[in-house]
Amino acid sequence: MPTTNEHTGPAPVPHARSAFALGELAGVCAHYDLGEIRAVFEFQKGSSRSPKVLLEAANGRYLLKRRARGRDDPYRVAFSHDVQLFLHGAGFPAARLVGTARGNNSMVQLNDRVYEVFEFVEGEAFDRTPPPCESAGRLLARLHALLRDYQPRWPAPAWSFHNDAGVRASLDLLVERGLRGAAELRSLYHDATGAALPRAARRSAPGAQLLHGDWHPGNMIFRNGHVAAVLDFDGARSGLTLHDLASGVLQFSLTRVRTDPDHWPDALDATRFAAFLRGYGPVNADLATLPGLMAESLIAELVAPIAATGRFAGRDPAPFVRMVVRKGRWLLAKAPALATLAGKSAAGSVAR
Repeated sequence: MPTTNEHTGPAPVPHARSAFALGELAGVCAHYDLGEIRAVFEFQKGSSRSPKVLLEAANGRYLLKRRARGRDDPYRVAFSHDVQLFLHGAGFPAARLVGTARGNNSMVQLNDRVYEVFEFVEGEAFDRTPPPCESAGRLLARLHALLRDYQPRWPAPAWSFHNDAGVRASLDLLVERGLRGAAELRSLYHDATGAALPRAARRSAPGAQLLHGDWHPGNMIFRNGHVAAVLDFDGARSGLTLHDLASGVLQFSLTRVRTDPDHWPDALDATRFAAFLRGYGPVNADLATLPGLMAESLIAELVAPIAATGRFAGRDPAPFVRMVVRKGRWLLAKAPALATLAGKSAAGSVAR
């Protein structure tokens, strides 16, 4: 559940954003051949812990970013850059990394900080209509195909929200802390896992491969109803494509109204759900497991920040817990109808 994306939830409570120190930008830009820097604009989207600026330069427009603490391990950054460079070279619309003038390195390390520069991509935010959902589904299928046999130069971390010991440990911790609704949330996770496990165990599915791991609208730029660029590969890791698909279709079909999670509808948006799966196309797995996996993904996105900070999006987590319990129970109750719709949508992509 990307908390800074307008379609899935309110932005975090405002607080001071990290900023570049005097002379810091000049020191970083000196490592690149961008041409004369004509203007610098603060870019306030994304994490407040990771300052960004838009550079108007003689050679083009660029986004310069300093990695936030905790997300600046050079080896982990190199791994995500390796994936992006491979995909960009294959014609996939990953935002293009700019290499340094000397050595063509994908990052700059100065004073124990990590910096990266991207070509700036013009576009729009997600408008919550079916066309960009179909485009995002089609692009996810293309990404899975490109990464199927790809071997990165650095070991890929493993990933799964399904029947995961870490998620269960976080849920146990929240119950022990006495968080309102945590027991119901833990029960929901148990039921969602059970809804996916039996069928998954009876049917063979493709093995683990490299995935995106965080396929949601906030990590994309859209233009004329299509995905113009994918921006964030920090979540890239090894896992099952069905899990990436479940997480993606969840994020593109979630519904909300206003800013209070208690007012958000239980149901997902069926037209966006169908459009995403129509774009993705045939799925070599049991689609009856999809609603349970979506519920597991919804819970996993919620509990990690609450377990770490006691808050969600900088706010009291209780309304979000109630909302996730409602939406998760709806997914499980509507599982047969959703699986049927998923199958028809995927088949429809072949019939067109």
